[in-house]
Amino acid sequence: MQRILTVLFIISGFLFTALNAYPQRDLDLQSNRGEVEANAGKPDTIKPEIGLWYLSGYGAFIDSTQLDTLQDYIHIFHPVYKNNVITASYVGNYGTPALDNNFFNRKYNTNFFFARTRDAYILSPAKLKYINTHTPYTRLDYTQSENKSKNNETRFNVIHSQNIKPWWNFTFRVDLAKSDGQYIAQEAKNNSVTLYTSYTKDNLFIHGGFITNSLNNNENGGLISDSLLLDEQGAEYWNVNLNSTQSHFASSYFFADGEYRFGKFIETGEDGEEQFRPIFGMLYNVELNFNRQDFTDKEDDKNKFFPTTYYPESYTTDSIRYNRVSNIFQLKQYENTNKKYSFGKRAFLGVELNRGSMPGEYDYVSKSSQFPYPEHLLGVQVADSMVYKTDIKYSNTFVGGGIFRETGKFWKWNAEGKIYLTGRNAGQTELRGIIYKPMHFLGDSLASISFSGAIENLKPDYFQEKFYSNHFRWDQNLKTEQRLTAGGTFKMPRRKLELGAKYAVINNYIFNDTLGIPDQTSNEILVLSAYVDKDFNFRKLHFRTRVLWQKVSEERYIHLPDWSAFISAYYQFTISKVMFTQIGTDVRYNTKYYADAYAPSTGLFYLQNEKQYGDYPYIDVYASLRLKRTRVFFKWMNIGTRFLDGEYMTVPHYPMNQSTFRLGVSWAFYD
Repeated sequence: MQRILTVLFIISGFLFTALNAYPQRDLDLQSNRGEVEANAGKPDTIKPEIGLWYLSGYGAFIDSTQLDTLQDYIHIFHPVYKNNVITASYVGNYGTPALDNNFFNRKYNTNFFFARTRDAYILSPAKLKYINTHTPYTRLDYTQSENKSKNNETRFNVIHSQNIKPWWNFTFRVDLAKSDGQYIAQEAKNNSVTLYTSYTKDNLFIHGGFITNSLNNNENGGLISDSLLLDEQGAEYWNVNLNSTQSHFASSYFFADGEYRFGKFIETGEDGEEQFRPIFGMLYNVELNFNRQDFTDKEDDKNKFFPTTYYPESYTTDSIRYNRVSNIFQLKQYENTNKKYSFGKRAFLGVELNRGSMPGEYDYVSKSSQFPYPEHLLGVQVADSMVYKTDIKYSNTFVGGGIFRETGKFWKWNAEGKIYLTGRNAGQTELRGIIYKPMHFLGDSLASISFSGAIENLKPDYFQEKFYSNHFRWDQNLKTEQRLTAGGTFKMPRRKLELGAKYAVINNYIFNDTLGIPDQTSNEILVLSAYVDKDFNFRKLHFRTRVLWQKVSEERYIHLPDWSAFISAYYQFTISKVMFTQIGTDVRYNTKYYADAYAPSTGLFYLQNEKQYGDYPYIDVYASLRLKRTRVFFKWMNIGTRFLDGEYMTVPHYPMNQSTFRLGVSWAFYD
């Protein structure tokens, strides 16, 4: 870990020095589009302003966002609980698999089926925020719990961004995390590194870069009995099901979005300044994604935990490869912001190639004998026999388009559709849309209401239909899953209130059954949810509550808690007029339900009907400080284990960490 940090600091310093050799001029950051232009004739003083945006619609949309400089909730550092997650099913320590308990939030950025439960830790192109900055921007983020020699959990993130031209930026980011875990054989290591760039000038926009991810987990299979939570011995002595089993995930991305715009320059002020207004655009998106999963099982008695073992004892590692190359060409007509009824249009054509391999059949024929299969199918030699590999090879071609209105004070909307014409997913269709209406309501001029919906006919993932490994295998023909989803949201930012509801009708729902194998039901399933998110402030006392209600018509196939809640209260004050301070507590809670179990060899969650989990409050107490651009927090996590009785588990047999202290520091430099 120390060597990695040293190398990364050297790389960061090199980038900082090299990029700083280029002159930087004052910029006009257009935050609503993320576009930048040089401002000639400005004073030499450079203001440290930063613009951020992210891409969507295969690069068709540039959506602005804000730099995170607030003190509120800086103590919520864990990726699983980011993005307003209320509660989650979680294997225990940092870096281990998790599942959002909100059904409608179960969307993934990774294309690899077996990596979905680790999606929170995987950096992908869709998660990147592009930056344009007047001055070099660097942020160091460090958190640690316990101590360096026992039950250590450390997270260290670095991001450095700098413009070499007013319209050309490079950003380097690295995320490192290591967790020993409080229980036997629970260590986890997660690393991500990315270097990406954006070039945004006039009629040429280019975004691109590369990402590499590495995730390593010791798989302990959970406690041999939940009753160990009442044992007086320390957690490090509690017996677990597995002691010599590991999972390794690796992924890398090479990606680029390019757009050439046709348009004209228009004057924007009396001083004769001009700004480029696009009328038509040609876009190209390419992404190469490489994935690898290795599951290593060196247990002395494999059948003690795994009900089935298909290969001989000398076989120890399942290795799966999944690679994807995607090319998308797109045409876009921009809306005319000066015309009330103008709207934009886009059409695209995409081709994707999917390749990979996984374990296959086992042959007892001696290595010295003639193999019955072609040489390219040979896989792993086991003693005098061979485990053959199964090749994965398929492609898809799809077309789509959409219409949109992004400007205007009355209505904003976006509708798009996609259909697969050829390949494995031929016939798959996706239609979705959203309508957004700003309004003035009860004195809040920032209030808004939005409605969204989707109609999807989704082909099952390749690995949901076919999979071979040492402990699991299936080969089945699943039908297209049909989903109708609708929802609405009402927001009053000045009143700090948000209300929402969603509804889904699902046919041919695909789930992981009680054996951990993908299955399908022909029964129609209805899923309902409603939530409220409200902040109450009284002088220096702040109180936030988020409550989610969910109901499923067929609980045999989808297990969800009826109620989930996140409640946060803190007292805010200032020390010496410069140190902004918060002291507070967070509580997460969900009602009892049959929480999904976890299968170490596949990394999937699956149904279980043996025992209900929940009805236990997870309580954190914290203090946070902010001095200029430095933020610090001190946090005592899950303190209820010191005085509350109950099973602090969100996944069967996998306890959450016991009460532990954590601290975190975040420094930002952009002068």
